Amino acid sequence: MSNAPSWYDLMVSDASIQQLASEQLERAHRMADGETATLALGISGLGNLMACAASNKDSGLSEEAVESVGWMLDSLGRLLATMNDTQGLIQHRLDALSQSAKPKPPRA
Repeated sequence: MSNAPSWYDLMVSDASIQQLASEQLERAHRMADGETATLALGISGLGNLMACAASNKDSGLSEEAVESVGWMLDSLGRLLATMNDTQGLIQHRLDALSQSAKPKPPRA
């Protein structure tokens, strides 16, 4: 893997998560959750398509197609992991905001 910038490097950072308001955090959390599920199901669907096409004796899959799909799945898998990390950071921030909003019991 190269050190060249990739499109998944555009994901939100922990520092920028700390700056988001509660409403923005809630929206980002819902988006990350939904997109993670979409990517996971899409990757699974591609795997199923590849398996079915590879078992087709008439046309099957070309080496180039398999390689291209493999690299795409690699990229999507890394994006999915990054999105999962982002979702965790957002949840951590939401939890921290929730704790700071709760009134503290008086000291005796």
